[in-house]
Amino acid sequence: MDRRDFITQQQTTTKERMRVVQLERSCPVCEGKEITTTWTIHTFEFGAGESSLELQARVPVRRCNACEFEYLDEESERLKQNAVCDHLGVLTPDEIRRIREDHGMTRASFAQVSGLGEASLNRWENGLSIQNLANDRYLRLLAHTDTMFRLRQMTAAPLTKTTLAGRFRVVEINEELRMDQAAFRLRPVA
Repeated sequence: MDRRDFITQQQTTTKERMRVVQLERSCPVCEGKEITTTWTIHTFEFGAGESSLELQARVPVRRCNACEFEYLDEESERLKQNAVCDHLGVLTPDEIRRIREDHGMTRASFAQVSGLGEASLNRWENGLSIQNLANDRYLRLLAHTDTMFRLRQMTAAPLTKTTLAGRFRVVEINEELRMDQAAFRLRPVA
């Protein structure tokens, strides 16, 4: 696959992205279906100890009309996570997932090509942890089609003995070397 075909494939994959369908909400206390949503500025603490600070995010507050219970749901937590990412200046979980999906790759294939850990990608995409600045910058570079194309080319080329020999010193194992190794012993110092 040449570079132009690769770019065309990526553009097609981006256009075919699936839409997320929202499920009907129910109250976590009484399982009532009459839920009212009010958007509000929510202030929350980020960090611990003396270095903690207050951040704000505009989040939906759900209220059950049957039992009058108010709560923040997964969407609110996602928006709070985005506020933390914005504060730190790093990509949000949705932006990380979008980079991978724009290349039409599974998490496993993205990890293989990029060298990032599949478990780390999973945590970053699901908001379970936040990537450090170095990984964030690397992810931003991976968003570029040219960068991913070059990485795919590098991972597609098998590492042969001649490739390794050009990069590393190759030691031939022979009988003389084995005898030298056998003669070498660590001795206690008096």
